[in-house]
Amino acid sequence: MHHCKNVQEYNTLMRYLISIIIFMHYQRPSVAENMTLQEFLSAKKASDGRTIVLISDHKTHATGPAQVALEADHYKLFDLYAKRSVISFKVMTILEAS
Repeated sequence: MHHCKNVQEYNTLMRYLISIIIFMHYQRPSVAENMTLQEFLSAKKASDGRTIVLISDHKTHATGPAQVALEADHYKLFDLYAKRSVISFKVMTILEAS
């Protein structure tokens, strides 16, 4: 099982995953930055095969949770990360600590 070898590798992976949410799913950075592991694990499979993740903590949270509909290939990347990482998805905390 592969684990990130160092903080730089971890940060690169996290930035890639954040980029997927921002650029491919048209979400604000706070949606990507604030997705928690629990929110990811609570995601529901849609009838079209995408996985819907609801993110509560974001800039426009007053309108409700942000919805990210991950295609199967994107979901697999996030799922691999979630299963192989001991650090939560609260990425900004981790990025700031490095």
